Amino acid sequence: MRRIILFLFFSHILLNGCSPVVGNKLQTFHDLEYKVADRGMLDVIVLGRACASLLQDAISGAKRTAEFHLRSVVGNQNHRKKFQEVDRYYDGDKICVEMSAAALPPL
Repeated sequence: MRRIILFLFFSHILLNGCSPVVGNKLQTFHDLEYKVADRGMLDVIVLGRACASLLQDAISGAKRTAEFHLRSVVGNQNHRKKFQEVDRYYDGDKICVEMSAAALPPL
């Protein structure tokens, strides 16, 4: 009887302790899909999106997401980046920010 109770207790901890529902409310959500306007060479504009509970986290998350996707398109070419906030809206209890990142020729 003691074994069954211990088994149920530890099973409950393992199943509920690792659920993503609790941590998902506090984390920043990065959108894996992105839009690209690639006109050749370094003439690239990428649009990234992120949602978070705090505005600063949403802005920095959108900026990192756009920069990551821009780097995946441009590669190792020498370039500088220009960021611009495109849209800001609410999705439930989170603030979402869309950020564009443009690749510019180096100075």
